Amino acid sequence: MPLDEFSSVTLVRSLTGRADIRFMLLTYNAPGGKEIWAAMSEAERAAEEAEYRDLIRSMREERIFLAAEEVEHYDAARTVRMRDGILSVSDGPAVNADAFLSGYFLIEVQSLETAINWTARIPNARTGSVEVRPVMDIDW
Repeated sequence: MPLDEFSSVTLVRSLTGRADIRFMLLTYNAPGGKEIWAAMSEAERAAEEAEYRDLIRSMREERIFLAAEEVEHYDAARTVRMRDGILSVSDGPAVNADAFLSGYFLIEVQSLETAINWTARIPNARTGSVEVRPVMDIDW
């Protein structure tokens, strides 16, 4: 899906002359992901971790890597809401779903197509899913 000519990304690119776009690659584990990981052998876990290290090394070599982090399991999440001046904190993620956020990559590439091609190399794309979103370039 192409970015339209009025998107914030296009506006920033036209004003700054910068050709690259930042993308968040949000990784989601499949239902039962914690159990799937626990059932893997030590060798299988080590192989997957090596895939992540190799991917990040490749991203760095291509100078597109900005950041990547894994987040704690959703059991550790807290959701914070303020309504009419009243603070509410609840256990768990903000959205109840079968899949859950497990981490992210932040990359800077020239197109959505390039971001998708890098996303396909993330091991989590094979068993869970990875959401690709352009990052709005806002000067706060």
